[in-house]
Amino acid sequence: MANSIILKSLLETIKWLFIWLTLAGLVLDVLSQGLIFDTSDGLDVLFIFALLMFQHRLKFDEHKNQIDIKLGAYLFKKKIFTFNHHTIDTSTIKTISCQDNKAISVIDINYTSPEGKLSTYTFRCFKQAKQAQLVVSKLSTVERVYTAKREEAEAEKTNSATVNKFSKIFPQNTILGNAEAKNNIPILRCALPLPDSKKNLVHFIVVCFALLSLFIAFSSQNWKPSFAFLVITYASYYFARVIICNKYYFIKTAPLSSIIIDDDELYLPALLFTDKTPRTLTKQDIISIEAKWNYDYDSVEGSIGRTTKRSHLISLVFNTTKGQSIPLSHWSVDSKTLVFSLLKYKYPVSLDRTSQMVYPFKLHVGLFVFLIILIILVMSLPKIIST
Repeated sequence: MANSIILKSLLETIKWLFIWLTLAGLVLDVLSQGLIFDTSDGLDVLFIFALLMFQHRLKFDEHKNQIDIKLGAYLFKKKIFTFNHHTIDTSTIKTISCQDNKAISVIDINYTSPEGKLSTYTFRCFKQAKQAQLVVSKLSTVERVYTAKREEAEAEKTNSATVNKFSKIFPQNTILGNAEAKNNIPILRCALPLPDSKKNLVHFIVVCFALLSLFIAFSSQNWKPSFAFLVITYASYYFARVIICNKYYFIKTAPLSSIIIDDDELYLPALLFTDKTPRTLTKQDIISIEAKWNYDYDSVEGSIGRTTKRSHLISLVFNTTKGQSIPLSHWSVDSKTLVFSLLKYKYPVSLDRTSQMVYPFKLHVGLFVFLIILIILVMSLPKIIST
């Protein structure tokens, strides 16, 4: 039996999509030019060659009792250069788990770093569920699996939160519950939800830019300005939204845009309510404070290709006997500090995990890249047809 198991990352798998797309474009371009290579074709060849050398892999070596994660360029198993090389000794692993989401497997490794700190490494791979489960099964013990499931179940219970529970879900934001609570939490007006009455205006602005992008694309037959205006079209939604929300949520009669917390009362500004009237509430006036959260994979600062699984608050809603507030997103307020402060002052907060994405723009970026590739292919069709 082999002494090592090698997993290829999702990033290394995706590179083949770009390789085949670039290769197809190269072949079509050469055929349209009568089998003549030019400078751009040479750049395409170099790009394909660079992608072929790229590797991002996790290797579990049973003989050495360690996990190696390498990110770099390799040619015929010979190292050209390395962006990042991370080694985890199996004896330092606290918990390890694997989640399968359709064809994608996500491995989470919690371990003690050489500096003595508890760290997390996340590795994603495509259509390698059996190998991923094999790595986890070889490194998991009964005690580790039980501990991981127990902690996850405890963290995801839907009930009234406490400072200790908050510290377990968001360990990076508190020091075992000893962080200081704040009395004044400012709200960013431009990041509040877009009012229904203003949505048509924003959509109209985006449609205008989209039509302009299409006109430039078909009139110039040049992908560079088309690409630039496509970026502007995407950004126009957020610029329009920021300007409209900043103006809409500024209330002249009650301009204060901060939540004020103390032992006995909670002040919620007028911009949180549709009637544009501020509230000063006692704890008896509050039915519930619903905080929604979910996990996301964030890059590790100072390390290329490394990600870690972290908890993020997504939205916060105040349900009171004097009216329900609009949802506060994590963009509009320092949500973790707000929830922690509310818990410190013993206000009723529930921490509920949701399926909502923490950063929806990640999906938008993927769709945007797909559109760019589609535009390039469509603009290449006239050349192909003419040949």
